Amino acid sequence: MDNKIFGFIFIGLAVAYGVQLLLTGWQARRYYKRLKQIRKDGLTSVGMSGGKWSGRIYAVLVVDPDFNILHAEKLSGFTIFSGLKSVQALIGQNAKDLTDTQQTFGLNKKLIEAFRNAAKEYFKADAIEKAPTKLDDIKSVRMYHKAKKPDQSAAAKGGDTID
Repeated sequence: MDNKIFGFIFIGLAVAYGVQLLLTGWQARRYYKRLKQIRKDGLTSVGMSGGKWSGRIYAVLVVDPDFNILHAEKLSGFTIFSGLKSVQALIGQNAKDLTDTQQTFGLNKKLIEAFRNAAKEYFKADAIEKAPTKLDDIKSVRMYHKAKKPDQSAAAKGGDTID
């Protein structure tokens, strides 16, 4: 009798874990779909603030060539239903202003830190830096536009190619 109870508990936990994985995948697809949309408008950077136990906030910045913020969005919350939400206080500001620790733009400490981490990526030197030793040490990521590759199908068909 005890083995049946433990079996049901184990199966229940396995089902709950499977559902969690499915819903997490659904949230990730929504996040990357939105990121793909806003990346078309300019240079994109993602910053993070917070820790494992205190909750994390992810901040996405999209800037034009003059580093004026076109999109500022945040992802925070404890459920899989949280998504990227616009932060209107930063739109139109210059990303360089985010590096000034005196300005808060009316945002809470953890959120402004996430946006600052994202903004720092725009102004880092392109020199090779020491790579983080742990995944937890990474606070921001810069994304570049993908360069379109020339159409190789013309060469395969025996057509003209650009040399």
